[in-house]
Amino acid sequence: MKKPKLSPVQEKVMLWLSQGWSARVSHGSAVEINGQRACNVDTMATLTRLGLVERESRHPCWVATEEGKKLSPNYRAQEAD
Repeated sequence: MKKPKLSPVQEKVMLWLSQGWSARVSHGSAVEINGQRACNVDTMATLTRLGLVERESRHPCWVATEEGKKLSPNYRAQEAD
């Protein structure tokens, strides 16, 4: 998959989520990561459509998909044996 063109806010959100953090709605349409307001639900809907995040059902939060984790600055592709 080619690296998608993301807005600065989307890049900030994916920097956190790609490293294992989760995002949740704090109040209204505000979404927070690690206790800090990061974006709104429209941003998360866009990232979901791009296939970079998914909504967990057991905990009401968003987490990075495998494609989203590839955007991590520390990502290294798994070598096949």
